[in-house]
Amino acid sequence: MKITDIICIHTKGVYVKVETDEGIAGYGEGTNFTPKAVVGMIEEMKPYIIGEDPQRIEYLWQACFRRLFARGGPVTGSAIAAIDMALWDIKGKKLGVPVYQLLGGLARNRVRLYGHVTGHSAEEIASNAKKLADKGITAIRYRGFHDTDAIHLHDHKRAVLQQVEYTEAIRAAVGNSVDLIVECHGRYDADYAVMLAREIKRFRPLYIEDPIRHENPQALRRIRSYTDIPLATGERGHNKWDFRELLTDGLVDYVRPDVCWCGGISEIRKIAAMAEMYHVQVVPHNTQGPLGTAASLHASLSMPNVAMMELPWAGKDAPPADAASPWPVIEDGYAYPPTGPGLGIRFNEELAASLPAPSKLLPRLNAIDGSVRDW
Repeated sequence: MKITDIICIHTKGVYVKVETDEGIAGYGEGTNFTPKAVVGMIEEMKPYIIGEDPQRIEYLWQACFRRLFARGGPVTGSAIAAIDMALWDIKGKKLGVPVYQLLGGLARNRVRLYGHVTGHSAEEIASNAKKLADKGITAIRYRGFHDTDAIHLHDHKRAVLQQVEYTEAIRAAVGNSVDLIVECHGRYDADYAVMLAREIKRFRPLYIEDPIRHENPQALRRIRSYTDIPLATGERGHNKWDFRELLTDGLVDYVRPDVCWCGGISEIRKIAAMAEMYHVQVVPHNTQGPLGTAASLHASLSMPNVAMMELPWAGKDAPPADAASPWPVIEDGYAYPPTGPGLGIRFNEELAASLPAPSKLLPRLNAIDGSVRDW
């Protein structure tokens, strides 16, 4: 079998179609916050893989990564991810089996999910959390500062106080059987992350997610020294090397790679294997559509140290599936194995061609003094 073409499809997400001379096509997703750059990188990688055997997945991953002189980062990670997923999709279709069977089979029969809640007051967010818990969702992720996002403001102290207020209200609403995930989105300086951890400990969160920016993993050591609340980070890790210090230095309890950002199915499995050595669990980040979600689910079903998987709409009505479908089967807060060969996803190219690519301008947050703050 030979790869004959790689077609990039930029609609509501960034997708690739890998075509072969046997008529088997595979699809992958590399949606991130710089879609035009990902499209350009996929074009740059095409000469390294057209004419090659799509079943040589590891070889082609290495070719896409190592034949570039400037490596790493979100653009490369997402471009490789899209191609890698498509290759696994082809191989599964060629052999007539789901991708998880090619990854060693089911390490678990279903994958626990966590959902998201938002709200502009403690009462609103607590009410929304109670609705998720009543639908069988056993882990809920939330953050404060939604109201200040709307006015392009982030103030550390105000945000900490709001997250403490929200945490207290949510815990009271859902009881003790639901795990709470306190999302910080990498916003805080270390001192404020410590302040937050000290104030919310009494509400027994499962973990604090992304308490500080990701550029300097060693900065987590300071937070680690002040709290025994578990810490999680990693959605902005774009290959295995970005996770090395987090694991070797014992800085986190959970790592959170995103299969659409970290180099695909092949790479997220290596990150999970590294984490397993240090008794660290994996909670895959996942905010993409049905295709990226399917890839994350196949990987999560096969990796032994997955604690749960993110699905923002878990416990709510599924969003429209757009060009890729279907969403996974969800029951009682768990996702079940996809059916069909490959990733088990149907891709409607005609519909994709009619969907405009949305603007990806992110919030522009400033501090009270007008200086730039992180989103």
